[in-house]
Amino acid sequence: MTQSQVNRLNAIKKLIEEKNIDDQISLVELLKTSYGIDSNQTAVSRDLQKLGATKKLVSGKLVYDLPQFDASIEILRLAILSIKHNEAIIVIDTLPGLAGFVGDYLDMQISSEILGTLAGENVVFVTPKSIKKIKNFYIEICKILKYKDQKK
Repeated sequence: MTQSQVNRLNAIKKLIEEKNIDDQISLVELLKTSYGIDSNQTAVSRDLQKLGATKKLVSGKLVYDLPQFDASIEILRLAILSIKHNEAIIVIDTLPGLAGFVGDYLDMQISSEILGTLAGENVVFVTPKSIKKIKNFYIEICKILKYKDQKK
């Protein structure tokens, strides 16, 4: 994710927390006037989905609302069975069907150390940019995924 995408997501969060916004076009306009961020309805729609935004009834009007907890973190907590590494790669074992979710979650994180991810049905391979500090990379991946190493 680029820095401009992160800035837009943060601005959308703030706007939803501060104002009753009922449609995406209004959100696009508020991004421009409040934060100077040029965007479009398609990008805002994707951002709302990433944020897990829903609509709730406030004063007889449906407006955007953000979840009070991060459902992604809860799914990660339940999905990941183990994370292990060798000298070159990190391997994440998941429940069947959830490797894609875990891989996508990693891809959305800002990490200068991740070269790429490859997800199958129940395993994700994470390749570092450099294998020189694989242990530190492993620790970073565990932190990003909120995974507590069972050996500690």
